[in-house]
Amino acid sequence: MDKGAKSESDNTFTARCRLLQSIHRETILKEYYGKGPHPNSPNKYGNMLINGEKSGSNFLNDYTFQYVKFKVLEKQINPVLTIDEHRLFNNMLSSMPMAFNLFGLIRKFLEDQNPVATEIIKAAFPSIEWIDKVSFLDVEFIPRPIPNYTNDKSAFDVMILAKDGKGKEGIISIETKYTDLLGSNSSSQKEPDIKKKLIKEERIFSDPAYVPEKYSQLDRNFLLTLAYKKVHKLKYFEHVILSPKEDHHSHKEISAFKEILNTEFKNKIIKVDIEEFVERTNNCNSEEYEKLINKFYTRYLDFSMFS
Repeated sequence: MDKGAKSESDNTFTARCRLLQSIHRETILKEYYGKGPHPNSPNKYGNMLINGEKSGSNFLNDYTFQYVKFKVLEKQINPVLTIDEHRLFNNMLSSMPMAFNLFGLIRKFLEDQNPVATEIIKAAFPSIEWIDKVSFLDVEFIPRPIPNYTNDKSAFDVMILAKDGKGKEGIISIETKYTDLLGSNSSSQKEPDIKKKLIKEERIFSDPAYVPEKYSQLDRNFLLTLAYKKVHKLKYFEHVILSPKEDHHSHKEISAFKEILNTEFKNKIIKVDIEEFVERTNNCNSEEYEKLINKFYTRYLDFSMFS
């Protein structure tokens, strides 16, 4: 057993993350590496698992693994769900399983009506001051029916509903990134007119005549969050980009996007480093969560073993 192959196309940070996942697979999971990034790919990489859909090795606890399998079953009756099963179960470098690993246990706390779920979310996002109680959380969530929103099959990596102290509700959408870049999933299809209508009606941009020629991932996620707020008549909406502190690309793209927004929307986009999320939530009142978040840090962020 060894760490497996690297990718020649990796930048410095991605190479470090791939190596970290390879070390975790070799030393913690003690499993051989497999093919990727697709099931029929000829190449093998150290961050790829074999038969992860059976072993659950890409996930940090059994609840999250069962939750993921439920989402895959949901895809069979709801084909609009954009879930790549091979990536989800076998690619340790993917941000999709990372989102499940970070938020899966919080969802369990909500199911158990454990108030620590709210405590964790409030600690993670202190700038969202209106949160009093978290009421809903889902990973890989697509609002339906799709034509009622932005009509482009965009999904929230994580979607949270919460209430303020007076019971008024809001949405927090979260885009998670590990090594993939924000904006790398820009739409290439003809955009539906419903987006243009939303932009005009809500006066999103400082230039009232401005409409994006091509919608980036940030554009689409922001508009989907706003559309959800509007359709459900919510009081609040926030869009969070959650990625490593070395993700300088997101900082630049967010800053550029804020520059063209109307003033009332500028603070609705929040960049949070994953390292900040871990540090802020590590002292929440739950031994189970503390163990989970420490495992998460070791799995995704602890580069000390080879720095």
